[in-house]
Amino acid sequence: MIRVSIALVILFGFESIDSQNINLYLNLLENGRIEEVKDNLPELLDRYSNEPGVYFIQALVNQDGESSLEQFKSLSKKFPDSKYALRSEIKVGEYLFARGLYSQSSAQFKKIIYKYVDLEYHQRVLDLMVNSYLATGEQDSVVLSLRTIKQLYPSLDFDKYGINGLDKPAHESRLVRLNPGAISERFKSRKVNLSKNLFKNSSKPWVVQVGAFGKYENANRLKKQIQGHGYAAEVHVVNSNGKRLHAVRIVRFKTKVDGEKIGKALKKKFGLDFRVINNPV
Repeated sequence: MIRVSIALVILFGFESIDSQNINLYLNLLENGRIEEVKDNLPELLDRYSNEPGVYFIQALVNQDGESSLEQFKSLSKKFPDSKYALRSEIKVGEYLFARGLYSQSSAQFKKIIYKYVDLEYHQRVLDLMVNSYLATGEQDSVVLSLRTIKQLYPSLDFDKYGINGLDKPAHESRLVRLNPGAISERFKSRKVNLSKNLFKNSSKPWVVQVGAFGKYENANRLKKQIQGHGYAAEVHVVNSNGKRLHAVRIVRFKTKVDGEKIGKALKKKFGLDFRVINNPV
């Protein structure tokens, strides 16, 4: 019966393919009938070139992990309002977790929770985020994240994690009275130190950038992970297309070649993409 249904989907050549028919293929994949789906995939891609569900199926049947990862990323960017964009982002996080890139996977799952407010997969994504944090021993980070998320989604099951202190309110900022004279002296000292650093850094102008994040917390997490392996990592605030980002950079190198060596070592160890940048400041 299932094979007849697949044949009918293609035979009638509808201009669009509905969720029920996409689910038909997904059910086949769940039952291990990958070859049947692969046989129909070229026809589906030809007839329904603007259907995100078809591209989601394509990424699922792809046996090359790296290629599949790029397909999921491309789908979420090309069809951001589709439900398959969400499912693709979850697949990206699962892939990072499976590769042991726990800092990246925790950041990915956390992003999903904040990005997709009406998310039917919140609990599952939260479970994966917590496991990613705990895999790297980031107990403090998971507590801080869960406190905020619990305020947003109180109906989720947080007790299952057995983590105490989730109901504590975040520390409130306090208004501090400043001494204008002291500020002036600090500013003068800062200017002098900055001038010295400019001269000092000119002999080692190259840095290796391994990521840029909208939130400082995500950048700081990656920085700490890299520092834990003996690299001199820093977080720099940068502007990109009008957006304020926090870039994680390894500092500093005399030549671009020296920076590329470190970049390749980081890519091999953590799976991080990198750019070697001339940035003497």
